[in-house]
Amino acid sequence: MKIGKALQDKLARSLDRANVREAKGRRGIPVPLPVDKRCTKIAVSLFNADLQRIKAIRAYVLDQRGKSLSTSAIVRISLRTARLSTALTDALDQAAKENGRR
Repeated sequence: MKIGKALQDKLARSLDRANVREAKGRRGIPVPLPVDKRCTKIAVSLFNADLQRIKAIRAYVLDQRGKSLSTSAIVRISLRTARLSTALTDALDQAAKENGRR
């Protein structure tokens, strides 16, 4: 009779684990984000100087706020803080020279 009891206990434990996994696996239908919260993925090519600047920005924010930023976050804050001025077009000319194209 001991063998039958052991098998019953093993089966009960197995069913309990299966029920727990099944309960964890059930997730509701994800709610779509509002249009203003959605993002678009893009790919960019960066020069070594640009990558060094990203590292410098990451190090600065880490030093000031104690938070490491992703490259995406750095690009976003760079875009949001860029001033529309002749410095922007000068930087464009400099990047074009580095690129060797138009």
